[in-house]
This record gives sequence, structure tokens and C-alpha cells, in this order.
Amino acid sequence: MLLLLVSCNQPEPVEQKEDTGPTVIGYEMNDEKNPVDIVAGDLASTEVVKAFFDAYNKADLEAVITMEHDDVMFYTPTGAVIEGNKTHYEMGKAFFEANENPKWNIKWSMSGNVNFESKESENWVTSGVDVSFGPDTARTTISRVVDLMIVDGKVKKGYIYQRELAESEK
Repeated sequence: MLLLLVSCNQPEPVEQKEDTGPTVIGYEMNDEKNPVDIVAGDLASTEVVKAFFDAYNKADLEAVITMEHDDVMFYTPTGAVIEGNKTHYEMGKAFFEANENPKWNIKWSMSGNVNFESKESENWVTSGVDVSFGPDTARTTISRVVDLMIVDGKVKKGYIYQRELAESEK
């Protein structure tokens, strides 16, 4: 009797889908204004980004620049361009001197590959990061979206977008 009940209550077998290649998660417009697929990227790249912000949280700028290419470029929310890891190091030092107890908190992170037809694919990790600084009684927190190109396990280029938090988010 038990065998009959168990065998009658078994779920239907799930049909296995054929592997059709990488999962398309979006697109980027190329120079000719045509869409180029963005596919799910290498999760190891999100670990590079996690280590990058972990080094910031330890105020270890030496470690930060070892995770960047010498000719790294960052495009900031103010329109400034940071060229080279030595310049980034100096700006980071000035930021730490001017701001008490800064912390970077990754809220989410995802890796995507842009599969160009006319040039090599690019791996980008896009992360939502809350940056806070100041004394505990009057901390300032800003929300950033940080888009980092990862090449050979290091940051090659970055775009940083930011906004103030709404009162309801504080």
C-alpha cells in the first residue's frame, strides 16, 4: 500500500532544456548604433571587485593599486577622469585624510560580458555600493553604481555614478 501511495505522488520528470549557449542579459549599443549582446559573465570577476572594496575598507591603498592595471582609467560623477593607478593612489590618500572612517558596502554585484563582433569581448562588473564616511553621530552615505572593466583579473577601467540617499533610505 505504501509503495502505491509513494509511486502515485511522485512529481513529473522535469524536461531538461538543451544548452543553447550563454544567457543574454541585455545589450550595449555599438558605434554604429546596433545592439551587441551582453551575456552572463564570469563570477570570478565579482570576487575581484569584492577584494577591491575590501582593500578600501582596510584603508589598504597599496592592495587597491595591485588590483588595477598601471594605466587604469576612472570616470567620476563630477566629470573628472583619473588616469593611472599612481594618480588613483594619491587621490585615495587625500580622500582618507579628508574623510573620517570611510566604508564601502557592496549591496549587489553582477558580471557581464559584452560580445563584440569587431573586437575582443569585454568583461564588466556592475555593483551597487553604499559609501559612508564621517563621525558615527553624523555619517554621510551616498549610493553609487560602479561599473568596472576586468581584464586579466585586474581593474582596467571604471565608470562611477552616484546619488544622494532619499530621507526614507537613511
